[in-house]
Amino acid sequence: MRTTLIFGGILLFTATTICQAGWLENTLDNAGKRLGNRAVNDAGNSAYDAAKGGLKGTAKGDKDKSPKQSPESRQSGQKESNPQEVKADIASPPTGNLSIEEAETVLTKFDFIPGNKMIFFDDFSDTEVGEFPRKWTLEGPKVGNNNTVDVVEFQGKRFLRSVPGAKNQAPATQYIRLDQKGDFPEKFTIEFDAVFSSINNSPVYFVGYKVLLVPADKKIDIFKKNSPNALLISGQDNMSANTTTKVQLNDGKVHHVAISVNGTFVKAYIDNQRVINDPDGIKRPIKQIGLQMLTPNNFKSDKLLFTNFRLADGGKDIKSALDTDGKIITHGILFDTGKDKLKAESLPTLKMILGLLNDDPELKFSIEGHTDNQGNKGINQPLSEYRAAAVKGWLEGKGIESARLKTAGFGDSKPIDSNKTLEGRANNRRVEFVKF
Repeated sequence: MRTTLIFGGILLFTATTICQAGWLENTLDNAGKRLGNRAVNDAGNSAYDAAKGGLKGTAKGDKDKSPKQSPESRQSGQKESNPQEVKADIASPPTGNLSIEEAETVLTKFDFIPGNKMIFFDDFSDTEVGEFPRKWTLEGPKVGNNNTVDVVEFQGKRFLRSVPGAKNQAPATQYIRLDQKGDFPEKFTIEFDAVFSSINNSPVYFVGYKVLLVPADKKIDIFKKNSPNALLISGQDNMSANTTTKVQLNDGKVHHVAISVNGTFVKAYIDNQRVINDPDGIKRPIKQIGLQMLTPNNFKSDKLLFTNFRLADGGKDIKSALDTDGKIITHGILFDTGKDKLKAESLPTLKMILGLLNDDPELKFSIEGHTDNQGNKGINQPLSEYRAAAVKGWLEGKGIESARLKTAGFGDSKPIDSNKTLEGRANNRRVEFVKF
């Protein structure tokens, strides 16, 4: 059964509902001028032979194709009364297809490292098509006509979709169900996969996703284009309190969004390209996290879709973790499904480990791969070994002596969380660096 919101009366706004008025003004002013598999050690349904075959050439990378260098968006890092607008010079290439070697040259500003403990995760796999997910609450605009929000199948996966029902209707907001006591962690990360597209091939009308980091007073300025605690992410305009960045990614495809919060500092990335870099973008404390799917004037679109929503605690400083726990747990080393080929998104985490080894010549690591309990144990265990070996090979390629590194793969034999929940399984998929 579909979840449909029906509202009537005069257009009104609540304090916690963010309208897209500023974004619409910007869009209309310019009218005349012009989702992913992220699981570490997820063997999927691949056969063991495919996993083993993936070893060939993976330590040195796949050099078949070399896409053009992506122009990183230049941004304002200063607090200003009029946020600086920056614009990419050309359409950005699909950085998600870069090899790890190409990423080292191209992704000069990509420094995102996922949090090390999953707090919330939803890929809607446990929600029936046509239903609203139970792990979310739905706050309607309390005005307008109707707005359909339900789970759909898209490209073989489940997404949450919002279909605007009438023009000039404020969008509905989905909030994660989380029993949060006090402020959110000082450092945390958010990730999700979303479809970016224009509306009817228009150069100025496009879909967007507004991430809401609701402060304790539940007040976000609904009239400002650039508002604290509200991050507009899209294939065209990307806005925080003090920055605006333009990109060209409205291609109707699924793109990965990553957001990093550290105190009041917020950064956001689309497919490894940084689009927000704002040291004063957040007011603390944060009490609630939500997401709006929106279009200018609520124009109808069937491409407001997102999935794989992840919220993770930033955790301890890596040096503190190493001193107190004797190991570092990472969730940012990613591989192609069923293979041991490192993804480009792994680069920041790999560089972090490399920096530790370079700073301390006496430091030695056992690199250990772990999986959840999904899939074939006969595949997961050896694949986790191959992946640990791929990480070792990358570090050796950067000059780390082989004697300082050893590898092991444990499959699902050493869980650190329950395998009965999505969040627990996500925490269990990891690469650990253990001192020896």
